[in-house]
This record gives sequence, structure tokens and C-alpha cells, in this order.
Amino acid sequence: MQLILNSISTAAVNLLVFSAIPFLWWFFRHRKETSFFRWLGFIKPKLNGKWWTLVVFAIIYYFFYTFDFTRWIPQETMDYLENSGSVSVNAFAGICAAAILPALIENFIANGVAEEILYRGFLCKLFCHKLGTVKGILLQAALFGLMHNALYLLAGLQVGLWYHTLMFLFTGMAALLLGWLNEKIYNGSILPSILLHGAGNFISSMLTAFSFL
Repeated sequence: MQLILNSISTAAVNLLVFSAIPFLWWFFRHRKETSFFRWLGFIKPKLNGKWWTLVVFAIIYYFFYTFDFTRWIPQETMDYLENSGSVSVNAFAGICAAAILPALIENFIANGVAEEILYRGFLCKLFCHKLGTVKGILLQAALFGLMHNALYLLAGLQVGLWYHTLMFLFTGMAALLLGWLNEKIYNGSILPSILLHGAGNFISSMLTAFSFL
């Protein structure tokens, strides 16, 4: 029960923090034009172009997501991270089915919804409007990668430059693919990236939860 309450608390805080700037920006600049959620991209996804573009994206995303970059990380660093209380996924380690509900809450709301609101719903659309689609997607991806670096630094995790570099590249690439999915393959809806982001994090949590079976 405590784990569920912690997940609800994390989800609530993330939603407030990650939605604050987008909401203020919308309120002072766009509230007369459209509703907040529609402005962010909470609209029905509609496939742009040919169906095969989605297939190509799915193949690229699958191979990227399943690639284990930790094979390039020294084992002592991985052992350190697996035993750190500052790594949120460790809270689910070895608890099996008890992790399902809190992981759903945390991964789909705290990560999937909250982070997508800020990065793909607000920043990506803002940058695409100002700089063009490709540059906008690239810039939000770089900021998303840097956010993960910053979170590790703020948590005091000593993982070294090499780990930070790989984490930036892989989280940034994930953000690039999610931004491309929304803006180039679908019609600006952020629902596809919310589902993929949440599902990817949930799968990782389940692998951790059932890792000792």
C-alpha cells in the first residue's frame, strides 16, 4: 500500500511541476484560441502519409528500445545503481505482481503523461513553430536527454562521464523518435508518445520486478 501511495504522490507532483509552465504559457498567450488540452495535443491521432512510415518507425523504435546500452557500462557502476535508493525503479525490484499497480501509476502518469506534456506537448511544438519541425524535434530531444543527466546529478549519483554520455544519447534518441512520431507521422497528437513512453517504462519496471524469479 505504501508503494502505491508513493506512486500516486510522485504522479501528482510530476503532473503539477511538468504542467505548470505549459499552463501559464497557454493561459497568457493562447487561452482565447483553444482549450489547454487540445493546445497540448490531446487530440485523436490521425496517420499522416502512408501506412508503411509507421511500420518503419515501429522497426526502428523496437531495435532502439531493445538495445541494451548497459553492456557498455562497467559492472561496478551497474552494481552501484542497482543498489541505490535514488534510482526509482529499484523500489520495484523483486516484488513481482505487487509492482504492477504502482508501476502503472508511476510510469503512465508520472512519466508518460507528465513528461510528454512538457516535452512533446509544449516544448516540441513551441520549438517546431519557431525553428521548423526538424530543428524543433532535435532541440526538445537534447533537452530531454539533459534532464536525465540533471536528475542523476541532483540525486548525487556518482556514475561518471561515460554513463552520462550514453544516458544522454539514448534518452535523447528516444525523445527524438517520440517527437517524430507525434509531429511527422501523426497529426500533432501526443497520445501516441504517451502510450509508447508509458509502456516502455512499465516494461522496464516489470523486468525489474520479476528479475529474481
